[in-house]
Amino acid sequence: MKRILLFFLMLFVYVATAQVSLKKSSISTSGGTMTSGNQEVIFTVGETNIQEVDTGNMHLSEGFIGPDVVEALGITDYGTLSGISVYPNPVKDDFTINLPQNGTYEVYLYNLQGKQIFNRKVNGTRQNFDISRLTATGYMLIVIDRDNKLKKSFKIIKE
Repeated sequence: MKRILLFFLMLFVYVATAQVSLKKSSISTSGGTMTSGNQEVIFTVGETNIQEVDTGNMHLSEGFIGPDVVEALGITDYGTLSGISVYPNPVKDDFTINLPQNGTYEVYLYNLQGKQIFNRKVNGTRQNFDISRLTATGYMLIVIDRDNKLKKSFKIIKE
């Protein structure tokens, strides 16, 4: 009995005084480590939690900061095209677009399922569109000025 008691006492002392060393690690699909002197950096691709700290001339980032998705996909970020009007709305047979300035614009019309009905280039400041052949429902009208990277969208109701 003394041996069992001594064994558990020694086990308790060992567990209570043992040092635990935790090493940072990560489970991910891609990544690696880099070591410089006594500093080690662990990185992963696609990590969602990123914390950044600036201390003097040192910048630390926890995690991977990916490229700008818009630039990586080749998508241009457009501002809002202002000074444009579309009338009448609701539409019976045709509608008119008044544009803010003389230029070249692209006009797209989509149905509510996302199918493109038409696209046209418009030169000038005013254009009329006949949609009498279309069914009575809602449509999405998008006007784009590619030169100035501007766009505006409208909901059009066909009666």
